[in-house]
Amino acid sequence: AFGHVARVGDCFCGGGSVPFEAARLGLEAYGSDLNPVAVLLTWGAIHLIGGGREVQEAVRHAQEEVWQKADAQITAWGIEHDGQGNRADAYLYCVEARCPATGLWVPLAPSWVISEKYRVVARLRRNDARQGYDIDIITGASDTEMATARKGTVQDSSMVDPEDPSRRYPIASLRGDRRGPNGETIYGLRLWENEDLVPRPGDVFQERLYCVRWVTPQGERIYKAVTDADLTREAKVLTLLKERFADWQKKGYIPSMKIPDGGDKTEEPRRTRGWTYWHHLFNPRQLLVHGVLMEGMGGVTEKASSIIALGRVLNWNSKICGWIPARDMPDQTFNNQALNTMYSYSTRGLNLVSNLYNKDVSNQGYFSNDVAILPLDARDVSYTADLWITDPPYADAVNYHELADFFLAWYEKHLPRLFPDWYASSRAALAVRGADEDFKKSMVDIYRNLAAHMPDDGLQLVMFTHQDAGVWADLGMILWAAGLRVTAAWTIGTETSSGLKQGNYVQGTVC
Repeated sequence: AFGHVARVGDCFCGGGSVPFEAARLGLEAYGSDLNPVAVLLTWGAIHLIGGGREVQEAVRHAQEEVWQKADAQITAWGIEHDGQGNRADAYLYCVEARCPATGLWVPLAPSWVISEKYRVVARLRRNDARQGYDIDIITGASDTEMATARKGTVQDSSMVDPEDPSRRYPIASLRGDRRGPNGETIYGLRLWENEDLVPRPGDVFQERLYCVRWVTPQGERIYKAVTDADLTREAKVLTLLKERFADWQKKGYIPSMKIPDGGDKTEEPRRTRGWTYWHHLFNPRQLLVHGVLMEGMGGVTEKASSIIALGRVLNWNSKICGWIPARDMPDQTFNNQALNTMYSYSTRGLNLVSNLYNKDVSNQGYFSNDVAILPLDARDVSYTADLWITDPPYADAVNYHELADFFLAWYEKHLPRLFPDWYASSRAALAVRGADEDFKKSMVDIYRNLAAHMPDDGLQLVMFTHQDAGVWADLGMILWAAGLRVTAAWTIGTETSSGLKQGNYVQGTVC
């Protein structure tokens, strides 16, 4: 139709589906996004998955080499082995806080069920000598024990006193939150500093390891309560991390970025835990394992692949990863589009990270090299495409510019070395968001720019998902103001009907 191989572009490329499929079809492709994390994913899709067997083999070999080095190091340290042939593959932690009535440190969790299949539960046992509770692990629990364990010590945002479950204390009051003179909320927690890797003794919330899952040489998984030997290994992990902390931050092996103030999503860790740096969202064991993996990265392509692989690990191995008793496995950080802190969370041992880090990207063929991938504000795009395919920000969209910093904090020192033409900031101030006049003006500027960078016989496909009729009216005005006209519209069903879904939810995307 265009008299030449079609040029396809997406200036909100996200994970890169549009340029990926265009390149796979042999078309010229362009992808850009304001956030460099999205651009890195797009680059990886094109150049690693579509890089051909030679590139894929080099990446596989490099990742295996990094993995073997990390495994050898962790084995030598002895931080995952019990000396009896067993190796830990999962660790369960919980937050503790003092009960106002008893003065005891109460372990906090919404449920103490660990495994539904094997009927494993944690049971609190008062220990006045430690001014708190020991935590026993029971396998093969009775129906009564299972029912009791499902009633955790955190219910409806309140601590439940184990001595008298009728006594409940709002978590906000434990934190010391209060009203300011103008009615604003003043949050009570101490704000962590860069060097804080664990809570300080005087902090409201402490953290403790309460269960370890061991794998025997025969492959059997066993849940056990924490022993003195486990605590000794935890202390060694912290010591090893402290010895490397400053150097690893300088080299970018662990984050040094602060969490931005005032974000809709980034305020949650600060408010609920006092965390102010991105590395506070990871415990010492997670930071040590991730740092070892980062330390072993190789050449340019291999290093880019390694930090993408680490991104998968980060999503499934942070202090925001809960534990799924129905599946006997850790949950992911972004099981929703937020940074919700957890009262109990899971940590993966190195072997449980393996399937995340060592991903097979082979057998995808080789894509055309005629692909441009850049981090760029959509208003500054200068590429001319025959077909623009875009899924733009919505009026009250998810704050991806905030959430992506979770990953960017680990990438920021490496991206400029790997891609000198890229920037390594989320550029949140430029993100298109909201529903006011600024949002509409930004969208008009973007689509006017795209219209100026397409031929007279060019086309644009705009995908939009929203339930608010006012937003649809705004979209129509935005496209018309940009100099475009709608020639067709159709709906794609993007949500399946399910008895689990109730209420008013989006069921389709209009193209």
